[in-house]
Amino acid sequence: MSGGLIVGLDASVEGWADMSARMAQVASQAGPKWIRQEFDWSRIEPQPGVFDFSHYDQFMLLTAQYGVHVLPLMFVTPGWAGATPTTIPADPSSYAAYVAAVVARYGPHGSFWTQHPAFAGYAIQTFELWNEPYYDNGNNGDYDPGRYARLVKAAAIAGRQADPAARFLLAAENQSQLVGSSWVWWIDALYEAVPDLNNYFDGVAVHPYGTDFTDLSFPTPGQAYDGYDQIRRVEAIHQEFAAHGAANKPLWITEIGWPTCTTGSDRCTTPAGQAADLATVFNFARTTWQNFVQAVFVYCYDDDSPDSTDPEHDYGLVYNDGTPKPALAVFKAQAATS
Repeated sequence: MSGGLIVGLDASVEGWADMSARMAQVASQAGPKWIRQEFDWSRIEPQPGVFDFSHYDQFMLLTAQYGVHVLPLMFVTPGWAGATPTTIPADPSSYAAYVAAVVARYGPHGSFWTQHPAFAGYAIQTFELWNEPYYDNGNNGDYDPGRYARLVKAAAIAGRQADPAARFLLAAENQSQLVGSSWVWWIDALYEAVPDLNNYFDGVAVHPYGTDFTDLSFPTPGQAYDGYDQIRRVEAIHQEFAAHGAANKPLWITEIGWPTCTTGSDRCTTPAGQAADLATVFNFARTTWQNFVQAVFVYCYDDDSPDSTDPEHDYGLVYNDGTPKPALAVFKAQAATS
């Protein structure tokens, strides 16, 4: 692909009370040129039609000063728009308005950059629409591909009206779920709901967590999918989109990682194993996948707890106390070429 591989990091800078100290730590230890960051809808639009960009203005100025590009995750439903933070609104117009407002502020021709022209090169180009909607916890317990497809359509239309140069990532997985007596496949169902879906997204956000680098299972209509531990399923996801006329839509791996836990998951690995797995993914991205994978964002910068018995705490490239794991060196070498 033209432009080379984008290498990024999930670093959670925005969520810290002292963003400056956090950004300095991440920049000095990991040296990312890209970070993925949640752009909290409930914080940006606490009331319908009332937008507050003060917090994200600070964040965007800070990242630009450090020479870091941002991939925003457009997520977290405010209470006035849905029952829970992960609820996809039945009427997508409210989400579309929020996306348009963020694009107008921070997109390629955003008003923020008019105020800070020296940093205009760090304007956001690509926006990730929602987080893992194909899982139950991505939509308040509901599996509803049609609702998500309509959300993407509305958001892309509104976002492009705000700035025609903005690009949008749709979230997908080889997810199948039994609905009634039939298996409903996520990608096929997106297109059933919005047949011209290809007009409304520019790339596909995928999270291919797993430990199997060898096997590759493709979806079988009418059956459950059995390849969720296969990292190479990105090839099957790409093929699924190609079958719908979207072979030219690049995949962005916006999360991938391995926890250095001791118990609690078959994905637990050693620090050396984490580094080896990360190196293998980048090798795939630069060889086998180079024609369709445009970005790899590693999850995540640091462990959020010293507890090594819960895998959710231990995906970091550094330990909770800031001590580097071997995988940090792998990431830094890759990020330097991004």
